[in-house]
Amino acid sequence: MEAIVSIITELLRAGIPLAAKQVQLIRGAPERVQSLQDELQFIEKCLNEYDGAFVKDNKVNEWLTQIYCLALEAKDTIDTFKTEKHTQNQRTPVARLLYAWPHGTKLRKIALKVDMIKKKIEEIDGYRKKYCVDGLVVAKRKRDSEWLEKQRREVEEENVVGFGVAVEEVTNKLLTKALKRDVVSIVGTTGSGKTTLAKRIYGSISNQFQHHAWVFVPSKYKMKDLLLVILSELMPIEEETSKLDDVKLGEKLRNFLQGKRYLIVMDGVEETQLWETLEKNKVFPNEKHGSRLLLTTRSKNVASLASSSSSRIHNIQPLDDEARWELLEKLVFKDEKCPQELVKLGKQIATKCAGLPLAIVSLSSLLARNKTYGNWLQIICKVTWYLNPQDSQPSFGILDLTYDTTIPEQLKKCLLYLGVFPSGFEIHARQIINLWVAEGLIEDTMRSKAEEIGRRYLEELNSLSLIEITRKRSDGGVRTFQIHEIWRMFCVFKSESIGFLQVHTEFGSHPFISGQWSWRLSIHYDLRYILSNRDYLPHLCSLLCFHNEASLDSNRLTLQCKHFSRLKVLDLGSTRVSKVHGSRKSLSLLKYLKLNSPYLSSLPRTLFSLPNLLTLDIKNTCVILPCLPSGIWKMQNLRHLLLPPHTTLPKCPDHQKRLWHLQTLSTITPNENTAALIFGSKFPSLIKLTLNSQDMEQTKRCLECLYKLHCLQKLKIINLTKFPTARTSFPASLVKVSLVKTDLVADDVMRMLECLDHLQVLKLPKKSIRGPKLEMAPNSFPQLRFLFMEEILVKTWRMGDGAMGSLEELTITRCHELESLPKQLWQLHNIRQVKVNSPSQCLRRELEQPSVQRCEIQIHF
Repeated sequence: MEAIVSIITELLRAGIPLAAKQVQLIRGAPERVQSLQDELQFIEKCLNEYDGAFVKDNKVNEWLTQIYCLALEAKDTIDTFKTEKHTQNQRTPVARLLYAWPHGTKLRKIALKVDMIKKKIEEIDGYRKKYCVDGLVVAKRKRDSEWLEKQRREVEEENVVGFGVAVEEVTNKLLTKALKRDVVSIVGTTGSGKTTLAKRIYGSISNQFQHHAWVFVPSKYKMKDLLLVILSELMPIEEETSKLDDVKLGEKLRNFLQGKRYLIVMDGVEETQLWETLEKNKVFPNEKHGSRLLLTTRSKNVASLASSSSSRIHNIQPLDDEARWELLEKLVFKDEKCPQELVKLGKQIATKCAGLPLAIVSLSSLLARNKTYGNWLQIICKVTWYLNPQDSQPSFGILDLTYDTTIPEQLKKCLLYLGVFPSGFEIHARQIINLWVAEGLIEDTMRSKAEEIGRRYLEELNSLSLIEITRKRSDGGVRTFQIHEIWRMFCVFKSESIGFLQVHTEFGSHPFISGQWSWRLSIHYDLRYILSNRDYLPHLCSLLCFHNEASLDSNRLTLQCKHFSRLKVLDLGSTRVSKVHGSRKSLSLLKYLKLNSPYLSSLPRTLFSLPNLLTLDIKNTCVILPCLPSGIWKMQNLRHLLLPPHTTLPKCPDHQKRLWHLQTLSTITPNENTAALIFGSKFPSLIKLTLNSQDMEQTKRCLECLYKLHCLQKLKIINLTKFPTARTSFPASLVKVSLVKTDLVADDVMRMLECLDHLQVLKLPKKSIRGPKLEMAPNSFPQLRFLFMEEILVKTWRMGDGAMGSLEELTITRCHELESLPKQLWQLHNIRQVKVNSPSQCLRRELEQPSVQRCEIQIHF
């Protein structure tokens, strides 16, 4: 850098005016950018302060809009600087000399841009101090929070129908004959009717207990206040008692309940810390008098901690179609019946509410205002709109309160980002985590990779009942999930109101949104809608497409990426894109690219040399890449590379080069240099590898070098292959192995895999192994938890003592030659489930014997 600046200095002295000032700008560019980056962190903290407030003041909103715009500019400038610096560093010494002048010019422009942004920040901050009164906003936030707390209680306490079965189930859990104190938990998302259910049960059984009390736990509580409320329902409270601290109050409550049969309901326990504190201080005596506690919570973690087993937890289910309509009709017409001409529309509206009482209650007041066919028809066309009417207090208030006060700060933007997906969309965990990383919503830490943090975030969102897991991975992690419709609507509106993202559907976007600062855009209709707006394109940082197939005609699109100068995330889904044009310059900031179109058969080579790209996913395209361009070795930030079948890796032109951050490499066809790349430690951080074998010998050479991949956890091999002879060829770090159509000898597979101490998942589908017998040595596969076998050509299966000691689930599908299962299988302590699909007659008869009915067995023919 110093040498380049010196050359530029000499050139400037040759006759360019203001040379000293220009050189100063160039030299100071890194410091200016760092200063801007520091200031950006303060800007984002400032925005977070306003994030939870219902800001109605136009002056404050204008100030927020300007700040968001500046934050975008600042991020772009920082990324541009990093890209330029990386590009120059990648050049040879001669090339650096040749590019010294244009490089210096770019640094000068960046420095000027930084100065301009910082000046704007000062001006906007001056406007805020002059025209906006922060105290009023804070006071308003407090009033809004109080109103929302009241609103949440009112909605939860609505006379919700459809809980007959739930009342009976929870009541039975509470009124068992067990004398030991027991805790029953009701778990459900916000507005699902937890409080309603608890109140019904409390009203019907409280008289069966010697003492009973109900306490509502607000989002921001004080332990002393909670204990005082419970005590006040159990005994008269004297002035001296109200002066005690929470420790003394806990002792007083414990002493009162000692030796008595009591029922305590705690409504809205959202923190494990609250329950841990109560248990640690032994506030509720754990004696054998048949006492019960009933908790309502959104947190599955709280329920698991408080209740002794899953049988003591009741998960609230969405209302069915009949109950939805019954509730809506009751709220709109009170004791009357709905006119026949409105019944069909009413049921459609009730269905749109996805079984959540909160949504039904929110809509009922609007429907009751004007009970005409025309009005209801308008409402059903714009249900999303009417769930948050502008002319009244926000109907999403309860969700706003939950978002503002109970969702951890680090999860808020990750939750809002789920609004990019259409209603009912099954979201892949891997996809959303990679998007979060590309958007900068989660980052690497000293202890964990961003992807690991993202997986924890998904578990937290599930624990808070904000998402519903639809499919799990074989290791127990989240594979796919859905977000509840009412929360999806909330995420869209909240995101659009703060300029976080914008959603376009076939009905258009909401007119009150200013597109100038919604730089993330999700299209649920036709990509042509946005491509026709050339003024909007340069502002976009993120573009995601989820097409409505009905909107597409036979014409296919050519995507000109030159119009997206700021683009960092591009996910075209299944959009009918047949060609993509883009230069390295126009896509230099891109961090995430997913192309899923089967019509796409070619890509510009520039896509394989983008310096900032973290995820490149083109696995479902028809692109034929006999060999990746060598530019792939310049993508030093690449983390996930998902390719179409029959793709091979290029030679590395520089023996020093490595893809240091690459975690996923799928799918690669081994060629003559693939083994050398693995042996040369070109992928030191690789976690997941998929090989599609075309040459058995080449694949074998790759497998012999796998021990060099010290971080490898997941290995998948597709098509015919051979296993190496050395048992140490596979890295000990492997957690999951999948073999598909490999036609391997069963003995070779067992020999290679049985000694892997960390192996938890083994999948053997579609004729992966063959041989007369499958034999597992004693104490082999010590950590294996999940075993899947499909169409394996094996007749006899034997297990030595102690083999698969950790096995939890076994799935056997269409293994028609397998005649029996090992007797040792039924002696395993951890096995929970055995699924057998289309077994042989011999195996079927064996499984029907009473002696094997030790765990849950599912047999399908």
